[in-house]
Amino acid sequence: MSGFKTVWAICSQNFRKWALDYRVWTIAVLLTVVTAIYADDMRTVADFLGTKPSMWIYPFLYMQFHTKVIYTLPIVMIFCDAPFTDKNQVFVYMRTSRVKWLCGQLLYVILASAVYYLFIFLLTVVFTCPYCETSREWGTTLNTIAYSGAAVQAGVHTFDVSGFVIEYFSPLQACFFTFLTSWLSAVLLGAVLFFFNLFTGTRLAGITISSFLVVMTVLVEIGGWLDIFRFSPISWNTLNNIDVGGMTANPSFTYCMCVYMGIILTLIAAILLFGRKKSLDIKGD
Repeated sequence: MSGFKTVWAICSQNFRKWALDYRVWTIAVLLTVVTAIYADDMRTVADFLGTKPSMWIYPFLYMQFHTKVIYTLPIVMIFCDAPFTDKNQVFVYMRTSRVKWLCGQLLYVILASAVYYLFIFLLTVVFTCPYCETSREWGTTLNTIAYSGAAVQAGVHTFDVSGFVIEYFSPLQACFFTFLTSWLSAVLLGAVLFFFNLFTGTRLAGITISSFLVVMTVLVEIGGWLDIFRFSPISWNTLNNIDVGGMTANPSFTYCMCVYMGIILTLIAAILLFGRKKSLDIKGD
């Protein structure tokens, strides 16, 4: 029990630093503005159709490649200084075991990733609730957008709704599975940054590799690199890129979960194995 308290104390210390972290506040403002614009676009289309907007926009929020990049790159910004060895942390890991300190930092990556996407989901609720229809169904607006060119006719070109998601998922299911895949993709990016920053002793390698994984979604989705789609895990954080029932050529949900968990657990094991003896001084800190 004392070991868990130590791990939790190390993890929670990183969250307390958010209050004075300009990166976190900048990202929060960015996400708020972008989500507000997206919600307003849906309201514009709903007014054009003469219907009420739906509150279930979260599964479609970063479905387009450009919004996917906008919503995913901040993860790299949040975890770019992994393993978070500031002056205060030097004293912390000197007073506890190296493994406990690493576990605390890894727990922070896992929980911070969940908080990040939970914050985005709550933003969609806040910006749609004042004028949306109260229903656990997709609603007329989203159904119409999914199966017609209503958004384009209304002058909105950045609002995309997948008919595939509408057909095979209920709103609650779509929100849950989108959150799950997004959370795991963020943990994967955090683990990549953590491992390569720790292993190389510099931020450059981790930032470069994790950023490439994000940009790779653009190459896959609009660059015609569909043959490597199964090797682009960040592309799977929205349900339109995951197969259900063998209906598409996209990777299955089971495949995506196995790859996410396999890579994450492998990186965590490597961090705990090499981090016990590796210097924690990261150039740029």
